[in-house]
This record gives sequence, C-alpha cells and structure tokens, in this order.
Amino acid sequence: MLLENHKKITEEELKLANSIWNFLSIRETILKSDLIFVLCSHDLRVAKYAVDLYKKGFANYILFSGGLNFFTKHIFPKSEAESFAELAFKENIPNDVIIIENVSTNTGENIQFSKNILKFLNHKFSNIIAIQKPSMSLRIKLALAKQWNDTNFFISSPNYSIFDAPHSHINLFMIINEIVGDLQRIIEYPKFGFQSETEIPDHIFFAYNSLINQGYNLHLIK
Repeated sequence: MLLENHKKITEEELKLANSIWNFLSIRETILKSDLIFVLCSHDLRVAKYAVDLYKKGFANYILFSGGLNFFTKHIFPKSEAESFAELAFKENIPNDVIIIENVSTNTGENIQFSKNILKFLNHKFSNIIAIQKPSMSLRIKLALAKQWNDTNFFISSPNYSIFDAPHSHINLFMIINEIVGDLQRIIEYPKFGFQSETEIPDHIFFAYNSLINQGYNLHLIK
C-alpha cells in the first residue's frame, strides 16, 4: 500500500474529511460531446468510467493526460496516461480513438499539454467531458474555467464516496491527506492565476484547519 500509515483515524476526523470530500466533489449533467478528457490519477476507476462513457456513445475520442507524481510514481511502472490507456485497450477501445499525453505532473500541465497536443493533431473540439476522481472535480472545473475557457466542458467523475475511495494502492489516511492538499490548492491557486476563485464555507475552513492540526499535511504545498 502506498505510503502506508497506521494512524488511527477518529470518527471526528472522518466526519471532517467527509465534509471536505463532499465540497470538492461535483457531478454535472453530461451531454454527447467531441472528447472525453481524462485527467489521470492513482485511481483506475476513472479510466473505467471513461471507457463506459465511450461505449455509451458520449464521445468519439478519449484523451488520457498524466505523467507521474507524488502518489503515482509509487504505483505505476509507466505514466498514468499509459496505465489508464492499457485498461482501455483491454476493454477493446480502438487504438485510433485514444490520445495520450504522458508527461504532465499537475492539473495545470494536464490542461496546457493536452491543449497543445490537440492543436498539433488539428483537433478542434467544442464540447468536452472532463473527468477525474470525485474529490478533484471542483478543482478541474475551476482550473478549466481559467485556463481553457473557450470550450464548453461537462465535469464528471465515478460516483463513490470517501468511504469507498481507498483502493489497493492508497489507504484512507493518504486519501485524507490528498483532499486536504487539494482544498489548499483551491484556496491558494487563484492568487497565481491558475484557477478561478470559489466561495469556501466557514465549516469547510474549520474542517481544513482542524485536519492540518491533526497531522494531515503530507500533500500541502509549501
């Protein structure tokens, strides 16, 4: 298990973490689009969700974007994008509908490098379904609004809760560290022009600060 930690998670900590998870998770109504844009991660359920959407006819192409980062360098022997694409190939998705961007290490690079690849391939898409883990869906919506605002996006994710988020490579302790760090980026990144601002309720700030004080700080930016 990735960075296994045996810290006992209290009921109060889990309650606080769940409130942050729910704040970070959005699922919009999706419509048939030109492309499924997958911002990859450590969770292959997102790849399976992209495959399911393609098989249901929601788009004609899938773009998998992601190199390796803090979490996934311990999990995948290849890039996130190539690992996600391997799952798609096993699900009989044709090779010629899959586009791979395999060097990005953060959300901003996912967006910018993917835009560059589509431009190079002369693909012009008006409607795109963007998917990630549930707890990253608000972040990608805010980042896309700032960095790719000439295209219509539908934001979606596999539908699971924080209680189902752990998998064979990452435990609940690391999931909580991850979402605390993601919330920090939502707070801080608008200052640098990386994403649009959003209002953060007082109880979410309270949960955020409480969890940091309890030691959930492994995914924080300095």
